[in-house]
Amino acid sequence: MLTYNQTFDSKVAQAGDNAGYYILGKSLALGQGFTNIHTKDKTKHRHFPPGYPAIIALAHYFSFGDMLSIKQLSGFLLLGSIVLAFLIFYQLSDNYHLSFILSLFMVTNYHLLTFGMMMMSEIPFLFFSLLSFLVLLKIDFNQPFHKNWRFAILIMLLGVSYYIRSIGLSLFAGSLLWILLQKKWKYSVALLVGFLLLVSPWQWRQHSLGGGSYIKQLFFKNPYNAELGSMTITDWFARFWVNLIRYISREIPSGLLNITNIDYKVPSSHTELLLGLAILALIIVGTYAMFKKHPVIPFYILGTAGILLLWPSVWFGVRFLLPLIPLLFFMMVNGMITLYNLVAQKYWHTRITTPIAILLVVVGLFSMKIYASDPLHKLKQASQNPYPPNYNNYLALAKWVKKNTPDSVLVTCRKEQLFYVFADRTVTRFKSTTNEEEQLAFLKAKGVDYVVLDQLGFSDTRRYLLPTINKYPRKFKLVVQAKKPDTYLFKFLPELGYSGSWKGKKRHGKGVFVWGDGEKFIGTWKNNLRNGPGILYLKNGEQMEGSWVNDTLQGTVIHKTKEGTLLEKSLYKDDKKVQVLDK
Repeated sequence: MLTYNQTFDSKVAQAGDNAGYYILGKSLALGQGFTNIHTKDKTKHRHFPPGYPAIIALAHYFSFGDMLSIKQLSGFLLLGSIVLAFLIFYQLSDNYHLSFILSLFMVTNYHLLTFGMMMMSEIPFLFFSLLSFLVLLKIDFNQPFHKNWRFAILIMLLGVSYYIRSIGLSLFAGSLLWILLQKKWKYSVALLVGFLLLVSPWQWRQHSLGGGSYIKQLFFKNPYNAELGSMTITDWFARFWVNLIRYISREIPSGLLNITNIDYKVPSSHTELLLGLAILALIIVGTYAMFKKHPVIPFYILGTAGILLLWPSVWFGVRFLLPLIPLLFFMMVNGMITLYNLVAQKYWHTRITTPIAILLVVVGLFSMKIYASDPLHKLKQASQNPYPPNYNNYLALAKWVKKNTPDSVLVTCRKEQLFYVFADRTVTRFKSTTNEEEQLAFLKAKGVDYVVLDQLGFSDTRRYLLPTINKYPRKFKLVVQAKKPDTYLFKFLPELGYSGSWKGKKRHGKGVFVWGDGEKFIGTWKNNLRNGPGILYLKNGEQMEGSWVNDTLQGTVIHKTKEGTLLEKSLYKDDKKVQVLDK
């Protein structure tokens, strides 16, 4: 707890998912169901499973549902996970010394601590998955299954794990395979039926809503750039290989060895790959040695790895590997011990004894400083630092919106859930299209009031939103600008500016232009200027009908009242009246 308190970061994490989980938990707590209360239409949610939001809703029920308390709840679940890891390590190794030192390493793991301060589902899933393993290892399968209370608890825990993260399916599959290997057929059927009964309501709901968005995203080449299209057979092999190399060279070494300075913008080096292969080899040796005794954990690791290797390669980072870190760390160390025992038994006719185990604890404690010092310093420093300037500006605009706009406004932005948490205003994501007309039509149809142009480091805003703002500048009135880096809040005024035909990037053909003072022109355009016949409606309602050449009135102009009564017929040259022809 001392380590956690020293590194605790009270800021809301910059990842949009944590805000999304909080919103869903708030929706459940308010009795509004599992809905996107941050959107205008309050649509039913079908992206995240409801397990972690339900935990947040319970926290609201017991009056500690503020974001700071939810973040601290993750810390308590992390502490519980480390205790469970210790008990599992001991169950697998029958060695208190080894279990103790491995648990200490978990206490100071940079990635576990980082997510232990977030409103994310990784740590709750870690807790319930480890609790499932511990219960599974304690079950006596010689009892009748219907009288085995631990087995009933296991089914419920597997269901809870799945409802927290869908990857809990691999946890269920690993448990089922292990029971099948023991030829406990009644237990196998009971586990299958019980699990299906627990998860079927969620599956039926998802099916009725058109399926989960995760599955749909899986089949895109890039879920953040849908125009690249769907996956082909070749793409699946390429994705598998890219993910495999990255996990071996980046995520696995980082997650187990507390490496924090990974630069994903550059390819993996040979040194990183060799280090990763060495770690993987130890994990394989340790897993193989454990397989005969407890194959359920190897099954779970392999099942999870299979899913992760097929995920879009843009979903990278230790985050997805997080629930496996304690088990992979144990398997890595178990691989070291297995190799040591093989060598020691062959050459010295001995194995690890109690004195050697104690020596390992002492060595582990001394190596703890190397393992933990720099990562813990970074976490402590990050907890004391303010938000990065780009996020600080983004959140400053959200707070401005909360203070200065009506409750009914709708804002379009990137990371819309994070914006909602600070602005308390309904939000929508802009459309993922490079077509400016489609984007404009989308914003109009949604009834957007404000538009945020951020610099959060994602290409979406500049790829999809900025071109529309540049093409229709009059429709986006700058309201607030935060500098360094420039972050903008625009008032969306769809009725202003140009609406009509284009030729390339220039106004061309029939079109309407509305100015902010109320003046309006309806007529013909060419090369971005008024060229040809048209009518100019003045702000007092009067009309001037004539012909324009390169944006200037030329020739005969008919001036009428708002009701259409003739006021004057004049001759214009270069936008100036030179002669009155009739009144």
